[in-house]
Amino acid sequence: MLNYKSKNSFVILFLLISLTLTYGCFSSRLSTTTNIDIFALHQIQRESLFEKFNNKNKIVFIGDSLTDGCEWNELLGRNDVVNRGIGADTTGGVLNRIDFYLSQKPKSIFLMIGINDINSNISMDTTKTNYAKIIDKILGNNVQLCIQSTLNTNRMERNKKVEILNNFLVEQCKLKSIQYIDVNVKLSENNVLSPKYSNDGLHLNGDGYLIWKQVLLPYVRKLQ
Repeated sequence: MLNYKSKNSFVILFLLISLTLTYGCFSSRLSTTTNIDIFALHQIQRESLFEKFNNKNKIVFIGDSLTDGCEWNELLGRNDVVNRGIGADTTGGVLNRIDFYLSQKPKSIFLMIGINDINSNISMDTTKTNYAKIIDKILGNNVQLCIQSTLNTNRMERNKKVEILNNFLVEQCKLKSIQYIDVNVKLSENNVLSPKYSNDGLHLNGDGYLIWKQVLLPYVRKLQ
């Protein structure tokens, strides 16, 4: 039989385990909720900030966290470049805001979007439809458009969907005489994002952005 001290030790151990499991479950739920809230708040913050600025006669970079994560004016050495990237953004998010960007008469738009559609399991048909509407709105406002390939990740199963989306974009660009810029040709190896250029298999590190710069410079230099 357990003595008094052993019983107390057992009870204390049981309580500690219970508290640990309870906290673990709670913190997991809290972490998930907090991450969702952070993304939503970040999008609201970025949108409200962009409303205070003017895109007139600017080179506008539109996209998700890959675009959001770079100081494009410094990277490209131009003071007429503005960043309108929003972390966790999707084609639906860009479509909802594109009229506002266009109302300010930008010089040109460099667009990369779509990986969060894939990561969120948004149907490819929806993504393609959204993208086609974005393209038509931009062209309908006589704004020069450069479409950049959706960037590969380090996961082959996702990259199969990336390839489907990029093939669609190539077709759209040929059909509508749009400049298509393939960034994967320099940032990927064997259709996978190179670990040399990424911190996590999805986002780019400093070296990755320098490679992206090399890809973009010939097209940016044409813009006066």
